[in-house]
Amino acid sequence: MSPIPPFFSRIREFVSGPPGAFPLTVRIFHSVLAISMAALAYNVPLNFAVGLPKIALASAVTLALVVYLFYLSRFGGRTTPARLVYCLLGTSLFVANFFLNSGIDGPTGYFFVLMLVVMVAIVPVSEYWYWVGSNVTLLAGLHLLQFMRPDLIPFTYQQRADRFIDMTSAYITVVVIVLACFYIIRKRYDSERLEAQQNAAKLRVLDAEKNKLFSIISHDLRSPLSLIQNYLEMLAEFDLSETERREIKAQLLQSTRGTLDMVNNVLYWSTSQMSGGEVKRAHLVLADLLSPQLQLFQAIAARKNIRLESVFAENTTILSSADMIQLIIRNLLNNAIKFTAPGGHIYLYASRNGSTCLLTIKDSGNGKPAALSENIFELSSGTVKGTANESGVGLGLVLCREYTMLLGGRIWFNCDEKSGTTFFVELPATN
Repeated sequence: MSPIPPFFSRIREFVSGPPGAFPLTVRIFHSVLAISMAALAYNVPLNFAVGLPKIALASAVTLALVVYLFYLSRFGGRTTPARLVYCLLGTSLFVANFFLNSGIDGPTGYFFVLMLVVMVAIVPVSEYWYWVGSNVTLLAGLHLLQFMRPDLIPFTYQQRADRFIDMTSAYITVVVIVLACFYIIRKRYDSERLEAQQNAAKLRVLDAEKNKLFSIISHDLRSPLSLIQNYLEMLAEFDLSETERREIKAQLLQSTRGTLDMVNNVLYWSTSQMSGGEVKRAHLVLADLLSPQLQLFQAIAARKNIRLESVFAENTTILSSADMIQLIIRNLLNNAIKFTAPGGHIYLYASRNGSTCLLTIKDSGNGKPAALSENIFELSSGTVKGTANESGVGLGLVLCREYTMLLGGRIWFNCDEKSGTTFFVELPATN
C-alpha cells in the first residue's frame, strides 16, 4: 500500500486530532462528523433539486449543528455531550425525514441503517444496547404508525423520476458513508495495532538493555573484585614484611582504581543505551588509553600464570570513544585470559595501516584447536567454561561487535590450527 501524501496526512490529523491528544474512539467520532458535514452539504442542494425544500432546510440546520458539535469536541474537548447530541440530532432528523419524505416509500430506512452503523462506530460498547435498541424500535414504530395511519404520512414526490433520483442518491450516499466509516475504523485500528506492536518492541528492547546492564556488571567486575578480595585476605591473614605490604597496597590501589573505571564505564554505557545517546568521539592515543587497562589485566593474568604483553606501533591514534574502546579491549582480554591455559601467553598489538588502526589480541589457547563460529557475536550463542572453570554471561563479544560497528569499524577472528585464537578490531585512524 502506497503511503498517504504528507498534505493529506496533515488534513486527516487536523480533522481527527493527533493520536497523543485523543483516544481512538474520539478520533473516529471526529472523522464521522467530518463525513456527516460533507454528506449534509451534498444533501441540501439535492433535496431542493427534487422538490423537497423542507428536507433541504432541515439538512442545512443540521449541518450547522454538526459543525458546532465538531468544534465542541475537536477543539473544546467536550466529546461526551457532543456525541450524545449528535446521536439524538441524527435520529431526530431521520424521524422528521420519515414524515416529510414519504415515510416507508422514501429513503428513511437507508438513513436509519446509516445511523445505526455510525452509532456503533462512535459510542462506547457499554451503550450499544441503548442506541441499537432505540434505533430498531423507533423505525419499527414508524412503520407500524404508517401502516395504522397512512394519512399521517403524505407522499411528497411530485414526479416519478424524483423518487428514483432520491432513492438512488440516498442509497449511494449511505453506502459511501458506511464504507468510509469502516475504512476509517480499519485504518485507525491498524494504526493503533502497529503503535502497540512498536511499543511492545520498545519494551522488549528496554528489558533486554536492563538485562545487559546487570550482565555487564557481573561480566566486567567479577575478576577484579576477586583480585581485590585476595589482596585484602593476604593483608589480613599473613604476616608480611613492610615491603610486601607496600607492594600489595600499591597493587590493591591500582586494582581498585581500575575497577572504579570499569564501573564508571558500565554506567556510562547503560545511560547511553537507555537514552539513545550519540557516540562522543575524541582523538585518542591507543598506548595512553589502554595502558591502565593492561596493567589491571596483567595482574589478573598473573593469577593464572599467564604472560600478557603489548606492543603499540607509532602513530596509532584514532578518532573514537574512549569508553567504547576500553570496553572492547576489556572483553577481548578477559576472554583471552579465560580460555588460555596456565603458563600460556597473550599478546596485544596495535598497528597503523593507512587510514585504519588494527588492534590484534592473540592468545595461546588451552592446547587444543579452537572451533569458533560467527554466532559467538550473538547473545544467544551461550557460554563456555574457561580453563580455570571461569564462567561468563556470553555478552562480551556481543558488546564488542555492537561497539565496533557504532565506531565505524569491524571485528573478526582466526582460530589457530593447533591452539589459540586471534581477534582483530579495525577502527578508523586519525589523519
